[in-house]
Amino acid sequence: MTVLGLIAGVSICISLVFWVIGAPLILPFALIESLLLVAAFLYHAKAMCDFDEITLNDRYLVVRQERQGQTKEHQFTRGLFRVSMTDEPLPLVRVAESDKRVELGEWLLLKERLSLCQVLRSTST
Repeated sequence: MTVLGLIAGVSICISLVFWVIGAPLILPFALIESLLLVAAFLYHAKAMCDFDEITLNDRYLVVRQERQGQTKEHQFTRGLFRVSMTDEPLPLVRVAESDKRVELGEWLLLKERLSLCQVLRSTST
């Protein structure tokens, strides 16, 4: 937040100088710019808190996902779920069981996604 404050502060100080020398319309634009900057920082901070958590125990594979503050938990019975890759340009790992499915691994590199898919396939039996 220090960086955000410095950037907004410098922008508003520069616009105040312009206001003093007779260009008053610069200040509203600097305030709008600062508000948009705060919104962008908040959106980025929320996105950085998103995660996928995979837990495997004797009976279940549990995938917990958090997206923008919303947490969803998916539970799959061990031995009954299927693991595959999606058919997208940047494929994700898909875990499915009957009518339930979840796609995960969007922050992993392709090589890591393939590795995750192999590990989950080996643990499904």
